[in-house]
Amino acid sequence: MSWAKKQDCIGTFSDPRLTGRIGVKPTLTALPRLVVDTLLMWQERAFERRALREMDDRMLKDIGVTALEAHKEACKPFWRA
Repeated sequence: MSWAKKQDCIGTFSDPRLTGRIGVKPTLTALPRLVVDTLLMWQERAFERRALREMDDRMLKDIGVTALEAHKEACKPFWRA
């Protein structure tokens, strides 16, 4: 494989949030946006898991979640989906 073909493979991403299109090299302005989006997603997960820990059985039943399911989800670290 020539150097040019190797270079085409390096730095390509399939995450459309990063480039807007699949398989396109990201621009320098796209990377900070991906970082910000990731941090906001982690913050939202942490908030939601904290809220799950505070719900009583009646509230969990209203949203269709068992106490065990809520406990498992609330114990996950914020970076895990």
